[in-house]
Amino acid sequence: MDYEMQKAMRRELNERIPPAPKGDPQNELRHVVNSQRFRGKSFDQSVTIALDFVRKRYPQFTPCILPPR
Repeated sequence: MDYEMQKAMRRELNERIPPAPKGDPQNELRHVVNSQRFRGKSFDQSVTIALDFVRKRYPQFTPCILPPR
């Protein structure tokens, strides 16, 4: 994957799923979304997979996902 694509994906992640304090499930969500994006999934597919994964560990988790610009 070329550098420009990685940069664009990182920018989208930072804009749509803001970072949280250390240890927060929001950061785990960000990591799973990022890894799914590197595997070629779309942003929406990645978020769906990540939410399923994070909610197994944190059933009461409410993510902060912002709409696209």
